[in-house]
Amino acid sequence: MSSKSGTRITRTVTFRLTLWYAALTAALVVAFLGIFFLFMTKNLGKRVDGDIRDEVRETETVYLSRGLEELRRHIDFETESEGKNRLFIRMLNPRGEVSVSSDMSTWGDIRLPSEVRDIPVGAEVMQTLSHTGRESKVRVITRKISGGNLIQIGYNLHDDERLARRYYKSSGILIVLLLGCVGVMGWFMARRAMSGVERVTHTAIGIGKTDLVSRVPMGDEGEEINNLARAFNDMLERIQGVIMELKEVTNNIAHDLRSPITRIRGIAETTMTGPLDMEEYREMAQIVVEECDRLVGMINVMLEIAVTEAGIHDMARSEVDMSRLVGGAGEVFRPIAEDKGLSLLVNLPGEPVFVQGDRHQLQRAISNLLDNAIKFTPHGGTVTLALDTNQAHAIIRVTDTGIGIPGKDLPRIFERFYRGDQSRSTPGNGLGLSHVQAIVHAHAGEIKVESAPGKGSTFIVSLPF
Repeated sequence: MSSKSGTRITRTVTFRLTLWYAALTAALVVAFLGIFFLFMTKNLGKRVDGDIRDEVRETETVYLSRGLEELRRHIDFETESEGKNRLFIRMLNPRGEVSVSSDMSTWGDIRLPSEVRDIPVGAEVMQTLSHTGRESKVRVITRKISGGNLIQIGYNLHDDERLARRYYKSSGILIVLLLGCVGVMGWFMARRAMSGVERVTHTAIGIGKTDLVSRVPMGDEGEEINNLARAFNDMLERIQGVIMELKEVTNNIAHDLRSPITRIRGIAETTMTGPLDMEEYREMAQIVVEECDRLVGMINVMLEIAVTEAGIHDMARSEVDMSRLVGGAGEVFRPIAEDKGLSLLVNLPGEPVFVQGDRHQLQRAISNLLDNAIKFTPHGGTVTLALDTNQAHAIIRVTDTGIGIPGKDLPRIFERFYRGDQSRSTPGNGLGLSHVQAIVHAHAGEIKVESAPGKGSTFIVSLPF
């Protein structure tokens, strides 16, 4: 059980963020300490070389100004002061033989570099030597002075190397402690940053249990997490809206399909229980066909609305002249309006108005609006179809002098199957305006209505060029 739990932890984003944070911090610390160590060792080397050169010049001055005996006393004094194990000084003749020297018993075999014989007076050779059996390295300088004599001074690097070892040890301890602190801090920071994701996850799990009411609460982890929470909440709002609409549509479908199906069943049952009259059977068959056609038409319209609103309708987009389209719709519906005793007026601009869209779908939308206007306008009324433009849109207005729409019905007239009280006595299924809205929105347009009871209605469609 613990093994599985440990595996789950190592696979979390929190753990990986912590690991990356610690690794990056460790790399930066190691790089910084490495650079500092290089800088420190370089400065220590310069300091040692500077001290040895000063000692060489001082020794050369003593020899040239005071002679060999004074040089011996100088060597004894300097090596006693520094320590016989830390410093040696000696002078050799041009043949490499020792003329005067400090105690070399602890220094081993320090030989002259081969290249020193060929250097000019005043030149020097620097060496760093390692000897078997000696713990530390030795920094040696050999300088040629006047007369071909050689002054050689060696400095034990034990103290510098011990400082470097302490630095290594301290750096290791520092890195371990720092990684521990960084790991703990990184874990808490990652947990805090991921707490917003956990809230989203918790809400998503609730959705899986049909809890669509809960929303992801906002936190202070950062704008990115809040944006994720807002996007998730917006998605939940849309999902909840779709489900509520689906429930309402389902109820409406059940209600609207019940009537024709009940009628079909009633007629069939009445005919079957009555006398065997062929004429009645034919009448029953005709009614059944009519009701089936009504059902098929209703289902087809619902499917068209669904695919259009979902954006999966494969519209044949092209450049559509709205002047010709609106004018053609007016010609088609003028006889229908005249049969009902209505006047149909068509107002068009003097030039073509082009939009990008599906000609058939746009024609369907205008036809539905005209059909509604004629249907709800009493005898002697007027229906006006007008096309206008502004800077970015083609504006289509369908105005009637009909019964109008009550204020309480206006917010819902574009809902599927919704029919106001005044329209329930008029044939229809409550899908026409929903279909129009779906088509307009699919063309990135907008539709709105202005109406008052008894004064008629105006539907305004805006389509972008």
